[in-house]
Amino acid sequence: MDIVYYEDPVGNFGDDLNALIWPRILPRDVLDSDDVMLVGIGSLLDAARFRGRDIAGRRVFVLGSGAAYGRLPDGCEAWRYLAVRGPLTAALIGQAQASITDSAALLAGLPELVPVAGRRDSILFMPHHRTLVNSRWAEAAALAGMEFVDPQWPPERILAAYGRARLVVTEAMHGAIVADTLRIPWVPVLISPEVSIFKWRDWLGSLDMPYRPIQLPPTARLEAFRYRRISRITRGTGRSIADPTLAQASDGQLIADFHQRYRDEPEVIDGVAAPGGVKTLIKGMVSAFDGPMVAAAAAALRRAAAGEAYLSRDAIFADRLAALQAAVATLIADVRAPAPGAAVRADAAGA
Repeated sequence: MDIVYYEDPVGNFGDDLNALIWPRILPRDVLDSDDVMLVGIGSLLDAARFRGRDIAGRRVFVLGSGAAYGRLPDGCEAWRYLAVRGPLTAALIGQAQASITDSAALLAGLPELVPVAGRRDSILFMPHHRTLVNSRWAEAAALAGMEFVDPQWPPERILAAYGRARLVVTEAMHGAIVADTLRIPWVPVLISPEVSIFKWRDWLGSLDMPYRPIQLPPTARLEAFRYRRISRITRGTGRSIADPTLAQASDGQLIADFHQRYRDEPEVIDGVAAPGGVKTLIKGMVSAFDGPMVAAAAAALRRAAAGEAYLSRDAIFADRLAALQAAVATLIADVRAPAPGAAVRADAAGA
C-alpha cells in the first residue's frame, strides 16, 4: 500500500501521524497490497501532491483527508471516497455523504500512543510550523507559563506532552484535532497569514463547531516583517489563505473562494523572510530589541488561555469516530476483495 502524505524533512505533526496510526490499525495483508493507494491524514486533495505519482492501475482510497492549498487532483472523481475531513471538502468533490471528520481522530482508539501523566496540569502552546520562522514563540510561551510544543518535533514527543495537558492553545489545526480527540479543551489562535482558514472551517464543520480564532501579535521584528511581506505579495491575488474575514464566511462563500483562488496553479510563496544578506548581518542585532514584543505576545497568550475553550460534544465526537472506524472496516474489506476482472482472468487461466 502506498500511503500518501506529506513527509516534511524537518517534521510536521499532523502529517507525521500517518506513520503512527495506519500501521497500527490496518492488517498486514492490507498494508502489503501493492495495487492500493491510501490518501490519509493531511490536506492531500491537491493536484501538486500527486504530480509525478504513478496512479495508473491502482485503487485509490481517500480516508479522512481534505482540500485546502490547491485545485483538486486530476482524475480524482474516480477515486473511492470512504471519508473526507469535512463538509467543505465533501462539497468540492460532490459527495456529501463522505463528510465524516479528519482521520487523525482514529488516535482515540490507540491509547498506548499517549502516555498519561499522574498530573495533567500543563497548558500547551503549539504554533503553526510556518510561524516558527524568525519568531520567538518558545520564549513567549515560557514567559506566559505555558509548555511550548514545536510541531516539528517527533510525534511521540508531542503526544507525551498531551499526556500532561489540561488545555491546548494552538494555531496548528492538528494540534486542535488531537486535543479534541483526547478530550482536552483547546483554544484556537491565529498568527501567521499562511494558516488555512478553509481547512479549519472544514474540520470544525464536521463536528458542528464554530471557528473564532484569537489573533496574536508577532514576537519579533523579523517575524512581523515576514508577515507584512507575505501580505504584500498576496494582496490583490486572492491567495491570502488566512484572511480573518473568511473565518466567519458562509460555507458557500468559502467554496466560491476556493474555486476562485485555485482556478490556475497558484504561485508558491515559500520561505519568505528578511532578504538573505540583511538577515545574515543584522538578525542578531535586531533580535536584541525584541523583548517588548515577546512580553506583549506572552500577555496575549495568557489572555487567550483564560478565554473561551473549545471541545466538541461527546455524542458528536463518538458518532464521527464510529463513522471513521466503519470507513476503516470498509477499506479493509474493499482491499481484500478481488480487483475487478480478477476472477475472470483467473477462470481464463484455469481453462
